[in-house]
Parts: sequence; C-alpha cells; structure tokens
Amino acid sequence: MKKILFIINGLVKNGDKVGVSGGDVRLAEIAKNVQGYQLEVLTTSNGNEFLKNFDVKFKENHLINYSIDAGIWSNLKISILSFFSLPKSLSNYKSEIVYSACEHLYDVLPALRLKLLNKCKWYAVYHWVEDYPWKEKRGNTPFLKRYVYWLNRWFSGFLIKTFADKILAVSDQTKDKLIKIKHINPNKIKAVYCGVDFDEISKIGNKYSKEKGLKYDAVYMKRLNNGKGIWDLLNIWKIVCEENNKLKLGVIGDGSPEMVKEIKDWINLNNLKNNIDLLGVIYDMEDKFRLLNSSKLFILPTHEENWAIVIGEAMAIKVPVLCYNLKEITPIWGKNVEWINLGDQVHFSEEILLYINDKNKRDSLSQKAFEFIKKYDWKTIAKEEFV
Repeated sequence: MKKILFIINGLVKNGDKVGVSGGDVRLAEIAKNVQGYQLEVLTTSNGNEFLKNFDVKFKENHLINYSIDAGIWSNLKISILSFFSLPKSLSNYKSEIVYSACEHLYDVLPALRLKLLNKCKWYAVYHWVEDYPWKEKRGNTPFLKRYVYWLNRWFSGFLIKTFADKILAVSDQTKDKLIKIKHINPNKIKAVYCGVDFDEISKIGNKYSKEKGLKYDAVYMKRLNNGKGIWDLLNIWKIVCEENNKLKLGVIGDGSPEMVKEIKDWINLNNLKNNIDLLGVIYDMEDKFRLLNSSKLFILPTHEENWAIVIGEAMAIKVPVLCYNLKEITPIWGKNVEWINLGDQVHFSEEILLYINDKNKRDSLSQKAFEFIKKYDWKTIAKEEFV
C-alpha cells in the first residue's frame, strides 16, 4: 500500500493544554478521511497529544520528543531539531508522499530534507499568504514580532517554491496570491478546501435543540492573539455591554500565558467578569458544538484568515455568523455571513445588538447558511486532496 508521511510539528502547549488552530483541525480531518494510503506521522510530544484528542490513528508515529511552548525561540528550536535531529526511523525512509501540514519552517525543513536526501515526493500545504510587515499590522501585533514572523514565512515560502513537488493552496484566493505575490508556477499549485463534519454536527444540534441560544449571546472561537482579533473582540464586547450589561460572551481558545494574563487583567479592569467567560480549548466534539449551539451568535473580528473553518462549523450548528470582511474569505462564504468593515468596532457592536434583539433576523441568516454549508464535507475534500 502507498504511504503518506504527515508532518505536524508546530502545535504549542499553553499551560496544560495543546492549542488548536483551523489548520490543525484540517490536518486531522484529512488524515481521518483519506482512503487508500498507509498513514504515518512525524510530530512532537504536543502533536501526539493533539492526535490522541482528535482520535487520529496512524500506522507509524515518528516522534521528536520535544514540547513546544509559545514564543519565537521555541519555534526556532523545533525547526532546527526537525531538520538536524530527525528520528532514526526516518534515516532511510521511503514514502510516496511527504505532506507538510503548514508553511512554517518546523514542517517545511523536515519535508525538504526527506525530499533531498530520501528522494520522497513533497506535497506542501500553504494556508495563508502574508503581507509585508510594514503594510499589515496583524491586529496591532508589535512590529518586531511581525517582522520575524514575515521573515520566517518568506524563507519557508522560498523553499516551498523551489523544492516542493506540489503546493496545496487552501482556497482559490490563496492559490491566486501565491501566483501573484510569490510568483509560483501555476502548474505546481492545486487549490484545496476545508469542510465540516456536517452529519455529526447536525446530530449534536438536534440532540440539544432545546438549549438553542440559551447560555451565551455570542461565542468567539480562535487562538487568542492580535492577528485573530482578540483585542477587537474585547473592545467590541465592551461597547455592547455599555448598551446592555446583561449580555454574555463565551471565548473558546487559548493563547500564551502572557496574553491570557493580559486579557484577564483587561476584563477585571473593565468590570466585565460577569459578561465574558474564557473557556479555553475544547477538544471534545460534542462539548464544543453543544456550547456553540447554546449561543445566539458567532462573532469573528479577525484580521487574517484564509478560510476560517470555524465559520462553517457555526453554520452547521445553525448559529448566524458576524465577521470582518476580509478579502481572502468573503468570496468563500458570500452572503451567508454578516460582513462588517475591517476595524469598525462600533458598527460590529451595533450589528451584534441588532441580531441579538431580532430572532427572525438570526433565523433567516442561520437557515440560509445551514443549506450552504452542506456542500463542504470532509469526506469529499479528503478524497480530492491527493488526486
């Protein structure tokens, strides 16, 4: 049987839990749904924990015994380890496909080594094409962090462009940007997509239908960092609570210990302890979608996305979505999302209040989006990944 080696080295542990991004979810779903291949994985201690939590099973697990935490130096260390200190089980490794799960160096470098030294075919997943750090502030991320982030991705992008056999661009927009900005040969690029486990999510929605919208007025689900709009979210909710101090927001996701402390301090300083619940990472599928189902709205004031799987997940549980109108994702979701101009926190808060106070408005948008999301199923998407 043909083999695929999945490389997933970038999972970060904050405290006692491994954080999860949309890209991580995509990797797990592709691995669970692909047919006709023997699956192996190169990962870290954190990746092992993530795969176990998502019930992803591999024939062979090649482990880099290192637990990554948030920060530049930890990422740099795992990048170096992943290139120079691969497990001995990979020294003479042969595989039809080596699959790097994202465009960061910790996944790119080991794929490059296996391509050059072991003559493996390299499939490189490219989630998002970054803008220049002096043009895009990534939600007011400090300049030095923006620059180091861009430099890392610029170098890994160069390696992918030069050495990868096939580039899997997550969305048509990402493919177009790779051609336009990175000047990559279009013949090397294939647009791939994201999805949802529609049947399972629908079952959970039906099971907890009586809890619909009863616990939270809105829920946010993303990593807690500047680029994903965490400070926009908090400021927006502060404006909302100035109009109605009984409203409640649930925040699913985690960030660095420093970021979480800053957020908690901000919540206390602004007297919003009764209005915002920090819920951390939720791995269990039923728990996560039961909680989403218990909200009236899903809100996402993020500054950077290439797909935003969480939007589709909210649609599948029949929760209306409000989001900044990023050019990368508006063509994907179309009129099935309420779009707000990037950075317009006042208008975002006004739209939240409108939807909270109008059940018919919520039902109209959520039903339309529910019908739309049916076409994005992981089984279909995984089937097309390696064609």
